[in-house]
Amino acid sequence: MSEKMLSLPTKVGVIGCGMVSATYLKNSFNFKAFDIVAVADQRIDAAQARAEEFGIAKACSVEELLADPEIEIVINLTPHSAHGPVALSVLEAGKSVYNEKPMAVHLEEGRQMLALAQKKGLQVGCGPDTFFGGAWQTARQLIDQGKIGQPVAASACLMAFRAPSSNDDTIGTKSGEYVNFYRTNFFDFGVTWSFDRGPYYLNALIHLLGPIRRVTGSAKNTWGEQEPFKDLVKTPTHFAGVMDFESGTIGTLLISSDIHSTSLPHIEVYGTAGSLRCIDPNNFGGAIYLRQSARDDFVEVDCAYGYNQNSRGVGVADMATSTRHQRPFRASGEMGYHVIEVVHALHRASAEGQHIELTSTCLQPKPLPLGLADWEIDD
Repeated sequence: MSEKMLSLPTKVGVIGCGMVSATYLKNSFNFKAFDIVAVADQRIDAAQARAEEFGIAKACSVEELLADPEIEIVINLTPHSAHGPVALSVLEAGKSVYNEKPMAVHLEEGRQMLALAQKKGLQVGCGPDTFFGGAWQTARQLIDQGKIGQPVAASACLMAFRAPSSNDDTIGTKSGEYVNFYRTNFFDFGVTWSFDRGPYYLNALIHLLGPIRRVTGSAKNTWGEQEPFKDLVKTPTHFAGVMDFESGTIGTLLISSDIHSTSLPHIEVYGTAGSLRCIDPNNFGGAIYLRQSARDDFVEVDCAYGYNQNSRGVGVADMATSTRHQRPFRASGEMGYHVIEVVHALHRASAEGQHIELTSTCLQPKPLPLGLADWEIDD
């Protein structure tokens, strides 16, 4: 590919014009690696509204976007249950796809995506991309530099309160907004915290420690045991999991929508020479704390990296750049599939009362280089 072609931005389309699309569209103007040239939605009025709001040249149907020969990558921002079917239609149309998390609700859909992409010479990417953030790059640097010694264990805690309601319009929300966004019940399989917020925690842990080998755990459907919610809440709402990483690190994972409050940290990593306390992995930037064995308490570490604001879309920029330069990209479909296999394994481990050996693995994402400016990506 010529130098001129390498320097041109990749043409990108967006399918799904709900809440999160606004962030992607706003941020896209900051990246040189790609241009969003079209938006589509099942509701054409939603696509038109987003196009007008952000000055996007084309608002159209999904079918029209997939037929556009100019578009190389499609960002899939549809509801969870549509991630798999929409991504497969994108690949069938000869375009690479970047799915918001989760990659898919069902493992078979994820396997089909990766197989079809390989067959057609296309790429599959998957959010979340918050691990590109300055806080997470700083945490990775500290681990790689041996500041906590050899990682021995890690803990991750995702706990909040989402109470069901007998009124389907307000299930699991304060105002009903959450349900309207997903167009589904928060307590359906594939929508609860394990699939919705779990990928933030699992992506962060894989970024810090590498892929996971096996999983076990227990799960409880707290609300489904109570009237009048027995027919409404269809999947576990509280998980306590144990993950064995390929590196030998052992991780514990708490995911719950049943807990009113907690003071537990979001993520900590414990090594032979110290401990690391990290931020909520839904965020790009924030304070990282290090306590080495000779110290009496945790000390805040200076962040040496950019991407400390909401930078959603950096995963797309990395995918577009990597495709041009033929290098691995960080928010890969393989990692997205690995994450949903972990979530499914938590469900299975509890139901079957055993460890679940994972069938997938992925590359640990390469750290960003020091000195990279916001909105830029390395070749």
